[in-house]
Amino acid sequence: MAKTRIQPICLERLSNEGERAETLHWDGRLDNRDDLRLRWRESLKGKSGDAALALAAYERWGTNGLAHLIGDWSVVIHDRADGSIVLASDFAGVRPLYYHVRGVQVVWSSRLQSLLEETGISDLDENYIAGFLTFGGCPNRTPYKGILSVPAGHAVCVSTRGTTIRRFWTLPTGDVIRYQSQHRYEEQFRALFREAIAVRLRTDSPVLAELSGGLDSSSVVSMANHLIRTGAAEAPGLVPVSYLWRDSLDEAFIRDVESFCGLEGRHLSTHDHPLINETELGDTTPQQFAPLLRSVAAIAGHLGAKVILTGQNGDLITGNWFDDSLQIAASLRSLRLGQACKDALAWSKILRLPVPWILWRAIRAALPLALAPANAYTIKDGSYAPSSSETSLLPTFREQSGVLEAARFFSDGWRHASPERRKYFQALSMMQELRTLQAPEPLQHLEYTHPFAHRPLVEFLMTIPVDVLCGPGEPRRLMRRTLSDLWPERLRKRRSKGSFNAPWLEALRPLAHRLLMAREFQVVERGFVDRRSFLSRLKRLSAGLDCNEPQLRQIVLLELWLRKWSTSSTCEGRLHAA
Repeated sequence: MAKTRIQPICLERLSNEGERAETLHWDGRLDNRDDLRLRWRESLKGKSGDAALALAAYERWGTNGLAHLIGDWSVVIHDRADGSIVLASDFAGVRPLYYHVRGVQVVWSSRLQSLLEETGISDLDENYIAGFLTFGGCPNRTPYKGILSVPAGHAVCVSTRGTTIRRFWTLPTGDVIRYQSQHRYEEQFRALFREAIAVRLRTDSPVLAELSGGLDSSSVVSMANHLIRTGAAEAPGLVPVSYLWRDSLDEAFIRDVESFCGLEGRHLSTHDHPLINETELGDTTPQQFAPLLRSVAAIAGHLGAKVILTGQNGDLITGNWFDDSLQIAASLRSLRLGQACKDALAWSKILRLPVPWILWRAIRAALPLALAPANAYTIKDGSYAPSSSETSLLPTFREQSGVLEAARFFSDGWRHASPERRKYFQALSMMQELRTLQAPEPLQHLEYTHPFAHRPLVEFLMTIPVDVLCGPGEPRRLMRRTLSDLWPERLRKRRSKGSFNAPWLEALRPLAHRLLMAREFQVVERGFVDRRSFLSRLKRLSAGLDCNEPQLRQIVLLELWLRKWSTSSTCEGRLHAA
């Protein structure tokens, strides 16, 4: 990856001469460029690139105009009219963009390392640390104090008057799409999914695609393969990349999809490339899967591939919920009590829960927003929390960082959706704010992209009735009816996918043994984690006992990353001193 050199911009010295605005930075891909060129051909003044289209959208409508840009992108615009610098990111936050404001200077980069080198900032942001250890990340922050991440679907406007953040894309919580025919839902889903793949195959190089053996990644691989082989896409070829381990339940399905599509995949063993080790932990941020991701980058480099497709975000938008019984609230609100009771009985048989309990939970969720209990409709419904919820965070650190107050970390716009859809929108909102779809550091020089985060597809599936998406005993109901011809026979019968628990435990247990022999811990010395609790959980992990392993892995990853980061910072300090 080439090093990006950046220079601070002094807001007081910005020129207001020339055209109204200019594009200072563009990174990404526009999926609706042809439509925009047709609509705005007179204002483009002969320019046709994606950066020119982004500028045209801004010049017409300001930051609100950025909502017209569909794709994975980040942009920086100098607005001469008001002397501001505008930094914006696509609705899903796929392409990274960081910034730092110091007095009347602003500096930005799509590479966090470049910004660190330019600013010299080394102080850790404790709010980010608290969010990382609790939620896996922290909205709009980085591990470094004062270096921020542009929020997904927002524009950050920096001028001598201060910094404001403006939302240009909102959750479609009030939108509803209803068709009279079930077949119409299937047609639209198929068309939008095909479009989501096709726009990501505009490349003259082979394309990599993650293949896990689940329905999401298999659908992406199969549709991409179909488009390439029929000449409907520009890409010359497709290469699946899969992660395998001993006794993996996914391997047979992966090989079925490869055979069904006539593709030869690349297989990476988690034994040879563990999910976490002591040397590959991420550079500027703690990074899971770093060894695997670097191997994927090496494969891409060998093949000359510039695009990597994933199946991420598919679980959410296709309704992969075992328990989605809160959809009964829709019948209750419309006083269709007979239908509500019928549906409650169906969910009761699947969930093995009493009908009155299911109805009572739906009734609570159907209450007006001001009266409904906060836990009546959150994403936790239907999920399996570990029997141990121990986090090992010190109470003082939790209180100081505000991690106990979720409102300080996440927005609550999803609460305005109808009760049966709040869980969907809460999950989508958290995906946005944590930027879970952002290209990881080892792959940021590539187009790491997610068809199931194609905005028109997301907006369609998030606004149709939830019982079309999912039903009692029928997770992904619409998806199975629409895309099953893309899957081999055995995959059509698959109801659940293998988890990464085995490779995670294989990677973590040796680390736990070594950490148990250590006398000092960075996470303890810095006041983040309680030593006794951390050691107790490491012992339980080593013994195969319950220890809230998903959250414990965050502590282990942070501890190892802090050791590497502290050593690196010390060495750099000595070099500067010399």
